[in-house]
Amino acid sequence: MTPVEDGQVSTAYERYLQTDRLLSLQRSGELVHPDEMIFLVVQQSSELWLKLLTHELESAVVSTRTGSTLSAIRHLRRAHSCLGHLIGQLDVLDHIPPWSYQHIRTQLEDGSGFSSPGWSATRKVARLLGTEFFALLSRRGVSLREIYVHHSRFEDLYQLTEGLVDLDSDCMLWRTRHLKVIERTIGAEAIGLAGTSIEVMAKLTTRQFYPDLWRIRSQLTDEAGKRLTSPGLVPRQQQG
Repeated sequence: MTPVEDGQVSTAYERYLQTDRLLSLQRSGELVHPDEMIFLVVQQSSELWLKLLTHELESAVVSTRTGSTLSAIRHLRRAHSCLGHLIGQLDVLDHIPPWSYQHIRTQLEDGSGFSSPGWSATRKVARLLGTEFFALLSRRGVSLREIYVHHSRFEDLYQLTEGLVDLDSDCMLWRTRHLKVIERTIGAEAIGLAGTSIEVMAKLTTRQFYPDLWRIRSQLTDEAGKRLTSPGLVPRQQQG
């Protein structure tokens, strides 16, 4: 055990996690408003979750590149859990009154979520993961249609594909939840500190990392409409 400023001694737990440094980052004595503590804790912890998310996605990239699909699936499941925490903790920000947030906002200068180093790293590795995924399909000579139509035959690839869909869906949900926090605090017609309108932010909520994985669903539905029918119904191509 080692001495700390107040004369007490730090524990192995505190030294390992560096809790003295970690818990000093919220600037308790310098808050412009008591509710700034909520904002700081949520935003700082978000960066930590994004760091872990990026770490898991980087591992998924390596596993996909080497053809270790089960390992890639495991890392994507971890990523799904990380995003669940990212989305869930935004609920706490709803407890900041709009006028209280205006005081907090003065400390951000021109900063915004677009400047998040964690989200920037996540976006970069998510795109790389998509590249490695389609390279894997090419090496194995399998199409998305085959994976979905014959999913039992290609179970590992099907689970990996759906893991990427989960990732994409989770990221869209996170953007949407974040947008609702912004609208709740500064209004739907406001302009962000970085000069971006809420309307532009809203359009970003539906941005996809893997559009092909969503498009294949429409293609399968169209194909099914032409080839599959319910009992007693005439196939569409035979209808007058």
